[in-house]
Amino acid sequence: MEKRFRTARPRGLGYRVDTKEISPMLRPIGSVSLILFNVGLAFSQPAAAPPAFEVASVKVNAAGTNAGMGRGGMGHGFDSITPSPSGISMINVSLKTVIQWAYRVQPVQVSGPGWLDVDRYDVVAKAAGAVPEDQLRQMMQTLLADRFKLAFHRESKEMLAYIITVAKTGLKIKESTTEGDMAIQPSPPAGATFQRATVPKLAELLSGPLQAPVVDQTGLTGRYDFKLDLSNVLDPTTPMGINDVIPIFIQAAQQQLGVKIDEKKMPVEMLMVDHAERIPVEN
Repeated sequence: MEKRFRTARPRGLGYRVDTKEISPMLRPIGSVSLILFNVGLAFSQPAAAPPAFEVASVKVNAAGTNAGMGRGGMGHGFDSITPSPSGISMINVSLKTVIQWAYRVQPVQVSGPGWLDVDRYDVVAKAAGAVPEDQLRQMMQTLLADRFKLAFHRESKEMLAYIITVAKTGLKIKESTTEGDMAIQPSPPAGATFQRATVPKLAELLSGPLQAPVVDQTGLTGRYDFKLDLSNVLDPTTPMGINDVIPIFIQAAQQQLGVKIDEKKMPVEMLMVDHAERIPVEN
């Protein structure tokens, strides 16, 4: 019996086709066409814009003074970085420090021209509303690309690293009972007092003076108060290099904090800066 195809009938501004009367041989063709149409729509959609600050001021710091080792001689200007739910303020920081914060890497993981760690900048940026810190970091990545024209690639490099674990004698630091951001106060002649510090943040700060990546493998997720004092083991009258201080520091950390720091060669992901503008794009 010959099948008849009914033409589509106008209905309003569109058309309706009775799919029951379409030949079974043509139905797969229609399905494939629909799939291809949807795929075409997907590819035609513009890519979502990366998260960005609503307003941002980026200036070369005229004083150009070195932020030094930061909090208590153990950081790289992180005491000059103040994030808040709606933005961030970075005062007198190097571009290397900004990159470290944006990509959550340690100093030794950023490789590029020497001025990255010398020139100083003030960056004050605001988001449209309250956002988590991870999103602030993504916004800073966008700012680095827009204002400094930052371009880099990643490489894996085998190098000496330090691994932090809980010592067999047990953890000797106490969980903090106060609220607020981490604070570090120098404790002369050779110590520092930490409040509300996390072990991952401690590892980040230690990577500077240890001149190597520091990997937290303690599994500790709390915030802690403690004091690290090297005054009993350091002789201020005797000149000492970094290679002399590191073993003393490792021993003090185990005795006073209850954490063990071991050396280990391991692959470390590096951010190799290919290009960055020394003078940022104007506000």
